[in-house]
Amino acid sequence: MKSIILAIVSVLCLVINVTAQTKSSKNSGFDFGLYGGINYNFHTPNFPIDSGTGNAAPLSKDIIFNTNNTSLSFHGGFIFNYDLSPRFTLSGRIGIQGLGADLSAKDTKPDTSAGVGTIATTHTFASSIATLEISPTVKINNLFENSQAYLLTGIELGFPISATYQHSEAADIQNASFSNKVYATDINIPEASARYGIIIGAGIPLDFYGYQLTPEISYRKSIINNISSVLSTWNVDQIRIGFAIKLGPNETEPEIILAPKIGIESIGSYEDGGAYKKLDINGIRVEDIQYTELFPFIPYIFFKANSDKPDETMQYMNAGDARGKFTLEALPQDAIEINKRTLDVIGTRLIDNPEATLVCIGTTDGKTEAKNKGLGLRRAQYAKTYLTSNFGIAADRIGAENRNVPENPSALNIEDGMVENRRVDFKSNSSEILQPIMIKGDGTRIAKPEMLEFRPIEVPDSTISSWTLSISQAGRTLREYVGIGSPTAQRWVIRPNELSNSQVPIDYTLTAINTAGGKADTSGSIPVEYRASLMNSVETRADMTVSKFSLILFDFDKSDIPEENIAILKKFVTPAIKGNSKVKIFGYTDKIGPDLYNKTLSTDRANAVRDILQTQIPDAMYEAFGRGEDVPIFDNDIATGRLLSRTVQIYVETPR
Repeated sequence: MKSIILAIVSVLCLVINVTAQTKSSKNSGFDFGLYGGINYNFHTPNFPIDSGTGNAAPLSKDIIFNTNNTSLSFHGGFIFNYDLSPRFTLSGRIGIQGLGADLSAKDTKPDTSAGVGTIATTHTFASSIATLEISPTVKINNLFENSQAYLLTGIELGFPISATYQHSEAADIQNASFSNKVYATDINIPEASARYGIIIGAGIPLDFYGYQLTPEISYRKSIINNISSVLSTWNVDQIRIGFAIKLGPNETEPEIILAPKIGIESIGSYEDGGAYKKLDINGIRVEDIQYTELFPFIPYIFFKANSDKPDETMQYMNAGDARGKFTLEALPQDAIEINKRTLDVIGTRLIDNPEATLVCIGTTDGKTEAKNKGLGLRRAQYAKTYLTSNFGIAADRIGAENRNVPENPSALNIEDGMVENRRVDFKSNSSEILQPIMIKGDGTRIAKPEMLEFRPIEVPDSTISSWTLSISQAGRTLREYVGIGSPTAQRWVIRPNELSNSQVPIDYTLTAINTAGGKADTSGSIPVEYRASLMNSVETRADMTVSKFSLILFDFDKSDIPEENIAILKKFVTPAIKGNSKVKIFGYTDKIGPDLYNKTLSTDRANAVRDILQTQIPDAMYEAFGRGEDVPIFDNDIATGRLLSRTVQIYVETPR
């Protein structure tokens, strides 16, 4: 019954191949041909045979054939292939193969001529075996770059066509008392069994005078150890070397790979209240203004789980200039990038403030790292050693402490919160060490709007595997966003001086590739209106001063401002506000928590800042907005981005 079931399965595999040809008349992926080659057979016998039959009975019976042997034979037949995908091909073979071999067994006979002693003889079991093989296999393609080589695996089903043997005996040394004998000639091997095996192999298709010729090598492991149910056991494994030649179909139309459907639905920005608004036909306005931006400085460095080395994706080590020296003046106008240089900023400020001291407090997530004793202290020691080694800070100016979790932890029971708690906190007796970073510039080019959102069209049930959004100006790449799956909305925060001082438009290209290898792209341009303020023939000046302050004034899930952060507002923001200034305050949150809750929290934060500033400069015009997590201004998938999102941004515009 088992043989019948397996035979049916193999036939079904072949039927699939045959019917696939009629499934589509155009590029069905079906082909057929011939195969053939040499078998190198490994015989492992261990069976007795009663030699007391035939035309002459030997002096001893029940000879045991148990000596391993090898043999060469041939195989050949028809092959059918059907491409399931560029990676997998279903292949079926039906043909004939030989398995025969000459097996031997040693024996002894009495030496009657001498009256004493024995004669050594060898019994030979010369078999001739042919089977009908049906072999369903799967080819695994495209494993190697620039090569058509494939691997294959499957099963072999062999059904006996003919199985005969000849049994003979001969003396090893000729002796008058013993004549060589043949006991059986062309006798059918009793109860010849079906053969079942496992196939593994490899091949590579080659073009040969207009034909596809495929050299192939395979190993076939027998999983049934009997050539015959009577002659048990007798196992035959194989190594095969051969070729397959493709006969047809001779021509197929090239496969049509459909390109994915993509497009940019809209490009827009967010109004003060947080509503999305499509960009108008005038595009982006670029102005030269006197510009000041205060960037938040996060007094933490983050670590991977159970590691005492900073996460290299969130913290640069030795981030110096071309001469290897780090300078604050070389910092980019980008909050994420600035906060990847935390240790270098602190080291530089400790040099400039020789009386300042620092405490490094190493913490863990309190969950997955709970059993890693001393991990927090090792993290703190790493930060201390970095500062003493790279900046020459005296060791007695830096302390190292250990805490289980931070004093003001992020959410303890969700993954994002745990990532943020694997860190070193820095505290100093001097406000100069951890204060925000101010970058000023005269004639700085500022874009309005300063953030654009690219919204792609929605693709339901998309087969898109990857995509790229590239943004450039005059051939200069400004940003490139990549992702997998369907394209998602991407936000471009335009840095000061990122755009050129010209009317050259912004070009963008969205490219997508689907799972079938199809590729599509869509492109467009955004107009740029550049305004240069010329006061006289020799000096370029701005008619407005714009200051932007991004401040992390709040602990996790809080809207009240600690006293030390009120001091930051008074030190940095208040001096920039005049009686004729227009002040806009935007509150933000990270993605942790419900949307409505975060909207309320961000509004409370913006109002808290407005109330403090209004008491200092009451004549200015103030507006406060809460944007929550709806308008993410930083990457919320990284710890630094989430912390920077717990912020308020203050814009102060003052006519000159």
